[in-house]
Amino acid sequence: MLIFKIYCDKIIVMKRRIVPKYGYIPVIICLVWNILVYNISRIFTDRLAHYDFSTKFDDIIPFVPSFIVIYILSYLLWVIGFFVFIKESRSLCNEIFAAELIAKTVCFLFFIIVPTEMKRADVGQADGLFNWLINLTYFSDEPNNLFPSIHCMESWLCFRGAMRCKKTNSAYTFVWFILAVLICVSTVFVKQHVFVDIFAGILTAELGLFLSKRFGVGRIYDYIRLKWLMHKRLKRSKKLLIKGS
Repeated sequence: MLIFKIYCDKIIVMKRRIVPKYGYIPVIICLVWNILVYNISRIFTDRLAHYDFSTKFDDIIPFVPSFIVIYILSYLLWVIGFFVFIKESRSLCNEIFAAELIAKTVCFLFFIIVPTEMKRADVGQADGLFNWLINLTYFSDEPNNLFPSIHCMESWLCFRGAMRCKKTNSAYTFVWFILAVLICVSTVFVKQHVFVDIFAGILTAELGLFLSKRFGVGRIYDYIRLKWLMHKRLKRSKKLLIKGS
């Protein structure tokens, strides 16, 4: 039993080291808001007229199926990027997650006020892994909620956040710059977005970063965390009082 207890204690310590407690609330809010932004906006705009922001330049951009790999891998890369922010420090974690929350809220407003759509590439029943992945992506993601591009917004946030990290080196920042560019390019190469969506996504990320730092929006996570701890302590105190009586 003693060995089992020591083993459990080690696992708990490892979990704390992997994800600090201050990172739980920002992550939960981020995931919940992401789901709501996509689904609620479509409820509002389902019967509204949609705009197509594609230009003649988009017609020139080639369809490159191989870039679907980068497009799909971006989800994993974001997890790694934001995980690094959590491990860096509580202040950076709060600031970047708050910037993401603001930027995604701006995206949500654009999705409702200016609903967009686009014409995708005609892949048909073409053979090959890349075409299969593109068909899978097209099937699971409708061609709307395009402006600004959340793919570009998230990737740019990871790059800009990497610039703030002190526990990593300059190579990490440079790698994230390359990844951000590749992910942005992939959105138009696989015909998931049009060219203007890229710049809108980057500007939205910059706006989120500016507002988060300027007004200290990240403090909201500390406030929620404090309220939660006070609630837990109050609940524990009530249990002790009941046992005592």
